[in-house]
Amino acid sequence: MSKNHKGSFHETVVSLTNNDEIILSVDEFPFKTALSLSPLIAYWEDKLKTDPSCNVERVRQLAELLRESPELIGAIHDVSIIDEHVETIDILMEDIFPGALWENDLKAVVVPFHFESFYATPRLEELKLLGGDNYSEKLNLDKKTLLFRLILSAYTIILDKFYNANFYVDEPFIFTIKDKFTNLERHYKLIIDLKFMQVKAKGEIKQLKAQEINYLINRYNNLDLWMRKLPPENFEFTGFAIYEFTDVTNEETISSLRFELLNRDSVSTDEGFESLQQKLRILFGLPGIKLGFSSCPSMREFDTTYARKIWNGLILTHNTNLSLSDLKGSIYEPVIKKGHTIIVEDLHVFPNPTKIEEQLLEAGIRNLIIAPLEYENKIIGLMELASPIPGELNALSTIKLKEILPLFALAMNRSLDELRSSIQNVIKEKYTAIHPIVEWRFTQAAINLLERMERNNTPEIEPIVFRDIYPLYGVSDIRGSATERNKAIQGDLLEQLVLAKEVILAVKDNLPLPILDELIFKMDKFSQSIVHELASDDEGLILNFLRTEVEPLFHHFSKNNPAASQAIQAYETAINNPYKVVYNKRKAYEESLFIINETISSFLDREEEKAQEIFPHYFEKYKTDGLEYNIYIGSSLLNNGDFQPIYLKNMRLWQLMLTCEIARRIQKLRANLKLPLEITQLILVHSDSISIRFRLDEKKFDVEGANNIRYEIIKKRIEKATVRGTEERLTQPGKIAIVYTQQKEADEYLRYIEFLQSEGYVNKQIERLELEEMQGVQGLKAFRVEINFKEHLRHDIDAGDELLNIAKSASLN
Repeated sequence: MSKNHKGSFHETVVSLTNNDEIILSVDEFPFKTALSLSPLIAYWEDKLKTDPSCNVERVRQLAELLRESPELIGAIHDVSIIDEHVETIDILMEDIFPGALWENDLKAVVVPFHFESFYATPRLEELKLLGGDNYSEKLNLDKKTLLFRLILSAYTIILDKFYNANFYVDEPFIFTIKDKFTNLERHYKLIIDLKFMQVKAKGEIKQLKAQEINYLINRYNNLDLWMRKLPPENFEFTGFAIYEFTDVTNEETISSLRFELLNRDSVSTDEGFESLQQKLRILFGLPGIKLGFSSCPSMREFDTTYARKIWNGLILTHNTNLSLSDLKGSIYEPVIKKGHTIIVEDLHVFPNPTKIEEQLLEAGIRNLIIAPLEYENKIIGLMELASPIPGELNALSTIKLKEILPLFALAMNRSLDELRSSIQNVIKEKYTAIHPIVEWRFTQAAINLLERMERNNTPEIEPIVFRDIYPLYGVSDIRGSATERNKAIQGDLLEQLVLAKEVILAVKDNLPLPILDELIFKMDKFSQSIVHELASDDEGLILNFLRTEVEPLFHHFSKNNPAASQAIQAYETAINNPYKVVYNKRKAYEESLFIINETISSFLDREEEKAQEIFPHYFEKYKTDGLEYNIYIGSSLLNNGDFQPIYLKNMRLWQLMLTCEIARRIQKLRANLKLPLEITQLILVHSDSISIRFRLDEKKFDVEGANNIRYEIIKKRIEKATVRGTEERLTQPGKIAIVYTQQKEADEYLRYIEFLQSEGYVNKQIERLELEEMQGVQGLKAFRVEINFKEHLRHDIDAGDELLNIAKSASLN
């Protein structure tokens, strides 16, 4: 029950939930209540004084009638008296029940805290919302909960009246009855007006402090406590309550649908589906309609038996034999392709029926609505409402449908997410993180595995092989990275040895021990050794020497030789890092290496993402002392798509331009590096198609077949390739090395180089080289072109936005 309250020192609103533990020991309403018309009579008397428009004669007539019926004044214990004075009651109730609304209103007058009306509108009497003893059933509440709510409501009125504490329950009563015509549930919300009800105290009012009131309010579910503090026998409720009912069937049904669709089983179990269908029948007021929904059949990855587990359509069911092609030209096609809502008044007169319409008619369906389920502006499924009666569902029905479509779309998306999740779990367990371009193939394999597992077959994952694809390979490597790393290690070790030697020298004069001379001798020997060459075990030997023979002496030196404190502090400051070694030059090397790699990687990622828009391809990269990458392009990588040689040419030219731009960016970057490292660039050309297979053991793609292994061997060897007849490395800073084996490859790339020269990417000179034979690799040739760092490019590509457009334009010419 609720009440409009005016000011208070404390205001609390409580919403009751099923989780509230009710503490209540009584079995019946404990407060004394009595029907009284006195508040209504007082209302009329006050109206006569305050309302100038009041019909004075009418009020005088009412007063005369009351004098003739004294039994209506004061407490009325026998409700049958009301029937004996119905004419007088009609006059008294004129303002409560306006004549113009008498036939349509759902309104009644009842004894306080009861559900038996003694005066009600004809429509309410017809619905039989009040009366009888099945209130718990109508309210969907057990008797104890109903009694609890009535008693709590009584106490909210007592707190307001006698303690100025505004505490009320925000939980309306909802009555549910079955429509006598459709036999479907209808819901009515009860609004209670307490204007004509009074509460009186018997005897002196018990005083309660604010803390005591708060204590009670915070324990609103413990009514035994309330009854001890404020005994019910100390209060009496007189007058009457006005009950007014509002039809909230739509609101309650939609709320119930929203709650039910949050349940993961709502669209995936028979019980959940039947419940949803019944609620839609209530919402539309049509007991014979049928519900259907399915994930969108245009999504190829879900057009499988396994995915149809969440299909519960009119004909798109778990076991349907329909295929995607069957939907062409049917009433479903515009829903799936364009997102239109389709209304068919009578399928029997539908022109040019397809196999789809024929199956719907066979199922007894004449009238239907098909609407798309959209989530984040994508059609993920469709929803159907159907009837055997032509015209029962029409354009007006779509108004209600719009309210619930988003709810079904959310439930459908959740079910699809769960399906995708189970597929992804298989992919992650059996494969690894998958490039988006080939994810369709792994999804297909995962679905096939899940279907075999459902049939209790041996769950063996099928091989993933892509045939007739073209590879592109490139490397941006740090020039002499091993040498630079060794130099950095040498520098740091020498510095640490010098700092350690200064500590020994600082104490040597005050502590003349021969062993200190031996330590200095050993440090000098280490220094001389690593100045010329750093052996593989030198770092370990030196650090072990310093940590076991020198550093343990520092505490003793500091304690007995204050002169050594400054040198020791310098040493300890120098090694104050996670590695506990001097790490200055190595840090400079690693920071420079990191910045170069990140610059190349981020630029490559950004440009490669744009290249995907031109034509989808597989891309993978690896960070080492530099960065290398593989690109695969071809029709077998695509779920559907038209591959043409022009896309391969475009990709090769784009790779060349990208390589030039990487070099230009790193050249500009070197001035800001702590260690100005240089990079070398290499591209491997392979014009014949290859096959790649996903290897489950290593979770990566590898070439398949003896003919393709040579390509993989060349990739592993060419970084150390040298020019024939010399010891000169093929890869050189400031140049791009392009390795090939066939003349047709040379001709194609000479054309690209000529274009790049005209654009200002590379200089005019082209070196044509033959390479020394390497283990398992013979007959390699190469071009080497010098990158133009000086001139401004004809096309400014600092933002990288022009690369694809230039490459596309050039490859078409």
